[in-house]
Amino acid sequence: MSRRLQCACLGAAMLAGVLPAEAIEPVNGDLIPEARAVLDYLQGVYGKQTLAGVSGTANAEAVRTITGRYPAVLAVDVSGWNSPTWGRSYRGVAQGYVDQAKAWWAAGGIVTMQFHWKNPLKPDGRAWVRPPKGTGPFDVGKAVTPGTAEHEAVMRDLRLTAEYLRQLLDARVPVLWRPLHEIDGGWFWWTDGEKPENTAALWRMMFDYYVKDRKLHNLIWVYSAALKCLQGKDVEKIETRKRFYPGARYVDISGIDIYANSYYGWGDYRKDTYRRAFRIMEQVSPGKVLALCESGAIPNPDMLAAAGPPWLYCLPWFVGGKANSADWVRTCYTHRHLITRDELPALGRRNTPPCVRMTSPADGAGVKGPAVRLQAEAHDRDGKVPKVEFRLLPSSWKNWFLRDRQDRAEVVGKSILIGTAAGTPFSCSWRSVPAGFYNLIAVAADDKGAAAESNIVRVAVGMENLALGRAVRASSGEETASLATDGDFFTAWSSKKSDPQWVQVDLGSPRVVGGVVLLWSKAYARSYSVQLSTDANQWADVHSCQSKRDRLGDSDAIRFAPATARYVRLHATQRGTTWGGCSLYELQAYESIPEGKWPSSAP
Repeated sequence: MSRRLQCACLGAAMLAGVLPAEAIEPVNGDLIPEARAVLDYLQGVYGKQTLAGVSGTANAEAVRTITGRYPAVLAVDVSGWNSPTWGRSYRGVAQGYVDQAKAWWAAGGIVTMQFHWKNPLKPDGRAWVRPPKGTGPFDVGKAVTPGTAEHEAVMRDLRLTAEYLRQLLDARVPVLWRPLHEIDGGWFWWTDGEKPENTAALWRMMFDYYVKDRKLHNLIWVYSAALKCLQGKDVEKIETRKRFYPGARYVDISGIDIYANSYYGWGDYRKDTYRRAFRIMEQVSPGKVLALCESGAIPNPDMLAAAGPPWLYCLPWFVGGKANSADWVRTCYTHRHLITRDELPALGRRNTPPCVRMTSPADGAGVKGPAVRLQAEAHDRDGKVPKVEFRLLPSSWKNWFLRDRQDRAEVVGKSILIGTAAGTPFSCSWRSVPAGFYNLIAVAADDKGAAAESNIVRVAVGMENLALGRAVRASSGEETASLATDGDFFTAWSSKKSDPQWVQVDLGSPRVVGGVVLLWSKAYARSYSVQLSTDANQWADVHSCQSKRDRLGDSDAIRFAPATARYVRLHATQRGTTWGGCSLYELQAYESIPEGKWPSSAP
């Protein structure tokens, strides 16, 4: 039986009223049915598989672009971040998170929310205490004492935040609610290091207000400790950690946030499954299912599958870079031990859209052409998928994972049908394709009319990338230079944060070069030139850009008069951001780039 079928059968059994053995008894006995279905499902998979999560919709889109799959669990905040607290900008950001949570649940995923609660007494405050990031301490003892200014400020924030959580209740969206996260770490204002019982009381006060007074019966309460406890190198401090714990009657799921840190003894995620952290939380919160609520990356899934520990879910905070590379994302989110969104059951929803992903061609592929084999996987949790459409997006290559739903929807709405497939496998041939750069997507609709889109794949057809796999040198960031020609659209050369910078590729022998494609990360170059050379000493400019402005980086397709060269160099004279260097996913070189409607020219 497939993983997806196993999950679907479990979900069907629960919705039919058959609960798994030793089902979690929720701390809120009035949970809505959808929240109870989620809790029961989590108990059913605990110890068997682990749910794959991620923080933020941009990271979720990155995972889908890299793997074709969405994570099962999405973390968003409920804080509006911006100052002043409860000002227009703050409210707009908070509302955006609520809308993202609604959309994620409607699409078939599980939502978790944390609260980077800004200092309640300071309109321009932050959740952190110590400078330069923090804005000072807060008296937690007074916060739980009625009649104080601190208590009044805390209750105001809880009251206003409840309005956003209420929207999710009204939409029947269950939330794995993770307030006061990293509760014993000491860097957030809610950690009372002198009297941890005050922090525990703050949790209970919030619980009573939200459950009994505001009747937010969609919240599943998740407790999360920090990778260390207050000061010192000893990460265990079990007795101290217990003082922060509000009690079993106030916690549904417990967990901990772990990032690789050799000083505190947390190893590389490729070699460490954080069993020590699991044992710590078993002692702090006995009898609770345990999650890795935040991490730098998912720990080694082979090790998790073979010997545990049985983390309920693992939720990386970032995607990309050294901490969570594209290769590791592919390893984890396609692993049999890890559950992704397409493998979740319906969990009480009315009708969920299908799950669909492009499996061929791969993102970043070079296809010989002129025919292109199109293939997708599609299924529906509560119905059938009669057919899949393959569509062409009228656009140059973009960092699609950085774009919001509205931007993508606008482009998809203008897409062109290039093929249809009925029945598994969903596959067809796109014939007589002119040479060029293309963005492809698959669209599936179930037998009830709900539709979903796949990951977008970027392909080059009928063109040889002369730079692919060739040797690279750079002015800085030499350790990442080879990533600019590895063909992976999620690995990047990254320079120092200074100007100027350059990266050059050796084509191996003299070749005719008449075009270059630059695929940037958000750390792009505002001013740059493309140069050719026969000896890597004398360089000739073939293109100059003085005013690139693209906050998402995206791509530049550059055409110029063909010339014979062995070396191609990007020479960046001014960075486009103040926070980064120059970061380039791919430097591609071609004999020519065809004139076309969608491969847009560089500025």
